[in-house]
Amino acid sequence: MTTTTTQGSILVPISNPETADQLVSTAADIAADTRRPLELLTVVRVPQQLPLSEGNRLIDDEREVLDYAADIVNDQAIEVTSRIRFARSIASGILSRAEEQDIETTLMGWRGRPRRRDIILGSHLDQVLRKAPCDVLVKRMDDNEELQRILLPIAGGPNTDLAATVAGSLARVHDAEIHVIIVNSPNETATTHDEKETMLASVIAGFTGVPVITQEIVESDSVGDTIVDQSQNADLVVLGATSEDLFRRSVIGSLPEQVGRRSASSVLMVQEYRNLPSRLLRLTTRLRREIPRL
Repeated sequence: MTTTTTQGSILVPISNPETADQLVSTAADIAADTRRPLELLTVVRVPQQLPLSEGNRLIDDEREVLDYAADIVNDQAIEVTSRIRFARSIASGILSRAEEQDIETTLMGWRGRPRRRDIILGSHLDQVLRKAPCDVLVKRMDDNEELQRILLPIAGGPNTDLAATVAGSLARVHDAEIHVIIVNSPNETATTHDEKETMLASVIAGFTGVPVITQEIVESDSVGDTIVDQSQNADLVVLGATSEDLFRRSVIGSLPEQVGRRSASSVLMVQEYRNLPSRLLRLTTRLRREIPRL
């Protein structure tokens, strides 16, 4: 086990053993690269008519699932803790844990099922994305567990830095290529195109220790279709939310939702917590890691 750093933990709610492997492995990769502790959590929902203290009576396979998840990373040099929490709802259990502890990132899985009119990604996911006091990563997984090529579409939105940071961590751990793209619409101005290309150059310049970085500028009327097409040649798409309130309202055709449902590869959607102290801490820590050690 390694010693924890000043950075907060990565919280991984576990409920399905069928997706635990990829979810926990992804979190462990990020934890290993950023030298952060990992916390595995299972929430047991206790009905309103029962006191929370009765939660122990409702535990079925939760301990077994948590033990299985912990075994996935027991040979890695990261600090791992696991716990069971009793709550009135899955989302409230996750949120209360994130608020109590020094949680910097919560990573959750998504099945990508067709959405209902009143739910965007899922009832638990929607609530966590709305209220979490930390960054939130949502992963839609496919059957391919290899990670050799990461697709990173950028447009200069508020979550671009976090998407690039996560992609960089995964690329370093897996010795994988990052393919960075921007999509220019014919209807956009030359100034907008220049701004995107400046962002492209800035993102690429910020990577350290990534073995292969490629870039591409694509002309297309549809950003979503272009990303989905390019996902066929990638193992993972890392995509930042396009606006701060993207996940707070049901918008048909919103970009991350569209790509998340249609992508040929796994998709990791990221939403940064818009809290200035946490952003400054992340920037300081990232710069510290990038300074060559003597």
